[in-house]
Amino acid sequence: MLSEARKAELIREKEQIEAEMLRDLEALAADKDANLCFHYSPYAWQRRLIEGIRDKNTTVVTSSNKIGKTAMGANIVISWALGYEPWNEVTADYPGAVQARGKYYAPDSLGIAGKRKIVITGEDWKLHIGETLIPELKKWAPAGEYTTKKNEQGVEYIWNWKNGNQFVIMCYTQDDKLFESFRCQGAWFDEPPPKTKYDGISRGLLLDRGKKLLTMTPLAQPWVLDDLVLSNRKDIFVLDRLLITENEDLYKADCDILKESGLDEGNIELFFDKLLYKDKEKDLPVTDKGKSSEHYLESLGMTDENVSRLLLLGFVKDVDPEDVPTRIFGVFKSLVGRVLKQFDMEKHWIEPFPKGVPTDWPVIAMIDFHLNKPQAISFHAVNEQNVKFIIHEIWENLSPEETADAIIRYKEQNVLRMKEVYIDPLSKGDTQYMKNRFGSGLEDSFSIIEKRLAKHRVKLKVASKDKESGIRNVWKELTGTNGLPTYYVFDTCERHQYEINRWVYDEHGKPAKEYDDMMENWYRATLTGLKYKEPVKARPVLPVSNTSDNSWMGV
Repeated sequence: MLSEARKAELIREKEQIEAEMLRDLEALAADKDANLCFHYSPYAWQRRLIEGIRDKNTTVVTSSNKIGKTAMGANIVISWALGYEPWNEVTADYPGAVQARGKYYAPDSLGIAGKRKIVITGEDWKLHIGETLIPELKKWAPAGEYTTKKNEQGVEYIWNWKNGNQFVIMCYTQDDKLFESFRCQGAWFDEPPPKTKYDGISRGLLLDRGKKLLTMTPLAQPWVLDDLVLSNRKDIFVLDRLLITENEDLYKADCDILKESGLDEGNIELFFDKLLYKDKEKDLPVTDKGKSSEHYLESLGMTDENVSRLLLLGFVKDVDPEDVPTRIFGVFKSLVGRVLKQFDMEKHWIEPFPKGVPTDWPVIAMIDFHLNKPQAISFHAVNEQNVKFIIHEIWENLSPEETADAIIRYKEQNVLRMKEVYIDPLSKGDTQYMKNRFGSGLEDSFSIIEKRLAKHRVKLKVASKDKESGIRNVWKELTGTNGLPTYYVFDTCERHQYEINRWVYDEHGKPAKEYDDMMENWYRATLTGLKYKEPVKARPVLPVSNTSDNSWMGV
């Protein structure tokens, strides 16, 4: 048996070991807190951003609230200041690997040699910059690697890093001239900037091919939509429509509560559908502040206590229904409820075939005819596998005669196998309009185009008006079988791209009558029965005999 003295000695040794372990843990925790960027663990959407920003000069993130976009922006600019990604440990032979703290890290995404000045902008000095941006930067930046200088508002607006790099923090309330007066290598706009400020900083980045990162909930500055998000520019990477459920921690926390309450995966999926959508098929956001989702949980017997613990439900309840599209779905209000939400620029937007459309592919032209704006004409081809392509568009002010001529000209110049053209049904009813405007004795547009096309053995037909079926056909073809689409659009069709991104449901849940001209053609094309058929072989021309002997004909 151990003596009392030995027992006391062992107890002291144990306490000493435990105290040392506690000090080690505290030291590790303190080091982690002081160097949190080395422990950053990006969400899935943030990893997509980290990869996308490497190859583009401008990156735009439009997202809901509360998904970590400010944390992401802070870590990106910190990596630009350090020259490497502190969260991305690699091996020594990794291309461009940077050694720091006894380890190797991937090089940063800015990729500019020499000293770097990085501009960070915000909406106001006190609330946005002083209480959000600065605390977030300090939270993640490694302690001791920088010093700061305050401005007259008491905000640490200059950050000088030990390696010679610099943060300059600016506010959108400052004079436009201040955004024109310096050269910089990187810029982070947290929340959408006024156009004048953005343009000024862009000019400062030009000489060094510097990069811009915009992270925003799109509540203001609508210029960002057309000039950046929908521009289809090759130098811009857009990460948009990021729902609040992209916050993996929030989503998991709520899923855990739902599972604890006995909900299975099907119940959980239906709960989130009811929480986020008024009509999921039409991509229409919820407007009832979470009431239907809460009633659904009650019908499943979930307790009030557990319902009240759901963070995302609580957030939806606090959001004004008018702000749901932007604060929960991360979309501009003007893009709420896109009709062709299945369209993916990366998947369906393709380059034209280098050698043109094969001459045996059937082609049809579609006309959405107008009397007081440009004509919308599109050409649709189908291959042997019945995969369809929108190969060309015309968006011009044309008379009926010019409309027919434009179609024939494109057909003959490109040797297309085109025998049919379909036109808006209303073209047959514009005679009265023509008479009122130009006098009597005029034909309707349909008849004028029909006669002109007939001279080239092309038949004009009236397109179907079954909009609902046509739209569903487009959805189906964009989705395809096993995720492989059966409809594509050539990237030369700029008007199609413009309308696809803007065609939305109206307040009554119907496809809006704006930005729908080429879209009308598209859904009507799916109702024409366009399929591949083998070309009919021409009969051989038989020689003509001048004799009465017809034996060569097999008679």
